[in-house]
Amino acid sequence: MRNFSKAFALAALLILGLCCVAAPRAAAQDGQVKGTIIDFDGKPWADLPVKLKSDQGSIQETKTDASGNYQFVNLRPGKYSVIVAPPQVKEPFTMALEVHGNETPPVNWNFKQILEKQNPQAADQMKKQAEEKSKFQAMKQHFDAGMALLEQERTAKADLAKAPADQRDTAKAKVADLGNQAVTEFQAAQKAAPEKDPNVHLMWARLGEAYDLAGRNDDAINAYQQAVNAKPDNAG
Repeated sequence: MRNFSKAFALAALLILGLCCVAAPRAAAQDGQVKGTIIDFDGKPWADLPVKLKSDQGSIQETKTDASGNYQFVNLRPGKYSVIVAPPQVKEPFTMALEVHGNETPPVNWNFKQILEKQNPQAADQMKKQAEEKSKFQAMKQHFDAGMALLEQERTAKADLAKAPADQRDTAKAKVADLGNQAVTEFQAAQKAAPEKDPNVHLMWARLGEAYDLAGRNDDAINAYQQAVNAKPDNAG
C-alpha cells in the first residue's frame, strides 16, 4: 500500500511538471497583429492581401474583411513586418514591429492620407476621378430609369391608337404621365452627367422621343436639335 501511494504521488508530480512546461509554451504563442486598411477614397479596403513576415523569414498571408480589418493570431514574441501591396502602387508598403502578446498596438494603414501627404497632385487626380465616376453612376441610373419609362410610354402610345373612344382620354393621360416621368429622368441624367460626357447627344435624343410620344411637339423639336448640335455627325 505504501509503495502504491509513492507511485501515485510520483505520477501526480510528473503530470504537474508537464503542465508547468506546457503552460509557458502555450502562452508564448498568444501574440497577435491586427489593424484596419483604408483605401485611396477613404473607404474600408476589402479583400486586400496582407502578409506578415517574421524575422526568421516565415510568411503568413490573409486578406482584409468587408470592413477593411485584418488579423494574425497565435504568434510567438519577436520581430515581424506587415507587408501591404496595393494594386495601384509599384513598391509594397512595409511596417516593422515587435510582438509582445496581446499588447501589440494595431498596425493601421490609411492610403488616402498617405497619398495626400506623399503626392498631393496624384491625390487630387484620384479625387477628380472618383467624382467623375460618381457622376457617371448617377447619370446611368437616371438614364436607365428613363429608358424603362420610355419603353412603357411607347407601349402606352400603341395602346392609345387601339383604344375605344370611351377609353381614349384615360389612355392619353397614361401616355402623358409616363412621358413626364421619362422626361424627368432624362433631365436628371443630363444634370448628373460628367462634364463633356460623350453620350450627351443620346440623352437629348431620348428626351426628344419622350416629348414626341407625349405630343409635346415644340419640346421634341428643340431636344432633337440639341442632339444634332451635340453630335452633328450622328444626326440620323
